[in-house]
Amino acid sequence: MKLTYRDKIIAGVLLALTIILIGVFALCRPTYKDIKAHKTSLEKIQAQKEGIEKQIAEIPGLQTDIKDTYTKTNEETKVFVPLDRVTDTTYIDQYMQSFADEAKVKLLTVNLEGSKLVPLDYYYAAVSDDLGDMRRAADVNGDLQANYDKSVAESTALSQRAKESIVQTKYGVQVYGTKKNIYDYLVKLKEFEKAESVNSVTIEDYTFGKAEADKAHVSLPDSKDGEIVTVSAGDNQEITNASNANIVITLYSVYNMEEPNVD
Repeated sequence: MKLTYRDKIIAGVLLALTIILIGVFALCRPTYKDIKAHKTSLEKIQAQKEGIEKQIAEIPGLQTDIKDTYTKTNEETKVFVPLDRVTDTTYIDQYMQSFADEAKVKLLTVNLEGSKLVPLDYYYAAVSDDLGDMRRAADVNGDLQANYDKSVAESTALSQRAKESIVQTKYGVQVYGTKKNIYDYLVKLKEFEKAESVNSVTIEDYTFGKAEADKAHVSLPDSKDGEIVTVSAGDNQEITNASNANIVITLYSVYNMEEPNVD
């Protein structure tokens, strides 16, 4: 069929429009995909931004918690002897001498025996499940085992707990005094505001002169207030109601926490 000039013009216009539409579609499709991908990335970045802003908002609260923990820890560690002082015999001697003055004993020596790091033991009742086989045979519903586990939960937890360590420093202290004075000195040690324990007490004359006086057939005068009294036993021998006492004590120390930088 022969096309007229008019038909050729129309056909040319339609072809041109088709080419334009195909080009526009070809260009728009990748752009749409890019826009969709950018939108997804933007949403992720926005979520990250909100998370960071939330963390920033929590910082003042964390700073307060850290400072409170530091303050509380330092308060709790005041009971321990400072590490930089625990091996200073002059520092320890001041305490021992003040106790001696109050108890009216004579402080003879204060000897440092050394420091070492040792684990702390937990006191708990050791569990021996001697009836376990019988209980499991009768435990149809599992209630017996559950009740047993509950009853020994504390001991089980303590037995499995990791042991912390602490610095222990031992001192040997020798004092001279009457029975009452030495007892008063031990009471003063017990009242010591720092963490310590008395490991042993050895009294050289546990009769405080009585055995020696009986042997010499003499009597020691009464000492109601704990004062030292003496009695002559002849041949320039004097017997007294006082004795040396050797005391071993352990002082406990920890490292103080450094102040955290939260700025």
